[in-house]
Amino acid sequence: MFQTVPAAVKDSARLRGLKRVLSQKTVERSIGEHLKTRYCKRIDNRQLVWLIVGMGLFPGKKYRQIFRLFAAPWLLIPSSATITSARKRLAASVIEKLCDTVVHFLALSPIMHPFAFYKGLRLMGIDGTLLDCPDTDANREAFGRPSNQTSHGAFPKARVVTLCELGTRVLWRSVIGTYHQSEQKLTLSLLRHLTPAMLLLADRHFGIAPIIYPLLQKQVPFLIRCKKGQIFAVEKVLADGSYLSTIYLGKNDRLLRRVGKTIRVIRYTHHDPNRPGCGEVHVLLTSLLDAEKYPAVELIDLYHVRWEEEITFSEWKVALGETKMLRSQSPAMVRQEIWGKLLSHYILRSLIFRAAEVAEVAPINISFTGALDILMARLPEIKTSRVNTKQWLINLINEIAEEKLPSRIDRINPRKIKKRSKARPTKHDSDRLPPKPNGRFRDHIQISI
Repeated sequence: MFQTVPAAVKDSARLRGLKRVLSQKTVERSIGEHLKTRYCKRIDNRQLVWLIVGMGLFPGKKYRQIFRLFAAPWLLIPSSATITSARKRLAASVIEKLCDTVVHFLALSPIMHPFAFYKGLRLMGIDGTLLDCPDTDANREAFGRPSNQTSHGAFPKARVVTLCELGTRVLWRSVIGTYHQSEQKLTLSLLRHLTPAMLLLADRHFGIAPIIYPLLQKQVPFLIRCKKGQIFAVEKVLADGSYLSTIYLGKNDRLLRRVGKTIRVIRYTHHDPNRPGCGEVHVLLTSLLDAEKYPAVELIDLYHVRWEEEITFSEWKVALGETKMLRSQSPAMVRQEIWGKLLSHYILRSLIFRAAEVAEVAPINISFTGALDILMARLPEIKTSRVNTKQWLINLINEIAEEKLPSRIDRINPRKIKKRSKARPTKHDSDRLPPKPNGRFRDHIQISI
């Protein structure tokens, strides 16, 4: 009978170093019942979980290379097929549960970490992004892909909508959907996580009544931009120039004089020709009705903090993902991989948060790519079990603390592309598996005069 090697013996020193950030007790406490059943006789379940997290940290490496980073050097490295089979047996819900248990807010209070709060309210953002999946029949059927009147898009796309702690750029709670599910629909399943102690910031795609009504019912403060064409009648003008109005859930509720809900509307523009959007009208909706406590100018300036989530997506997809598509061939493994990528991002963000406390700056003023480069460079230092992993982590955090960024200037570049790609023939589904050539190329050469 196969003998299970104790986890303490099988763990490599690199893995022990990362466990200083994501402790083994936390892993066992959150998915302990799933660790009782072994998914593969060659791979310990704990190693399998860490391999999935490692896929997010090392997107350019193959299975065996990632396993070699986390496994003890004397272990036999399993084949890629064995690792794939083990991943198929591990349900995506296990990694999802681990993600929900491990990922938590890093900012503790407005006194200790004021950069993450506005007048006692924790700053939260919500937004969505798309991830390219391998072009397999299963992924196309499960996730869908874009199309137009002439052809389908190149790859299936999984849509991920997340709640982000803006002050620390932690992707706190997420939901995975398909390309054809809108961000607004997926957002409804995330609203249950919000509390009245949070202030939700969102862009114009979320400024609709089906999202605002649940927020008002849960008494969750919000500051959401809406499209300037939406109609909000002026009912009471406040001292700062904003005004109170009524939002209706139904399209005809206003005409039928049904009861709606009171909100505050802030319409503004700016006249600096050197900034994007000069002269354009912008509209913000908020449930913070007290104009004296929450001045309109403060809220307008605060709304731009929402861009921290956009930068977080850049960290997650570009810096950490190396702009590569996901590697999983089936929908279940795609979801499993996405949850692992979220965990890997949280590990980096935890290190950056601790480094920011050492440097006495906000976490957004520590370079994410610099922290990632330092972690990748320092992991090979731990080669033997005699290394003091606690001291290694302290040195790692101190070095990350030196990666300070200057204060970020306001965005000045317009949303335009510099050069469009040249037209190419469209690749259709029938081109995915072309017939194999007959024999060698040289056998078919015909010389002509």
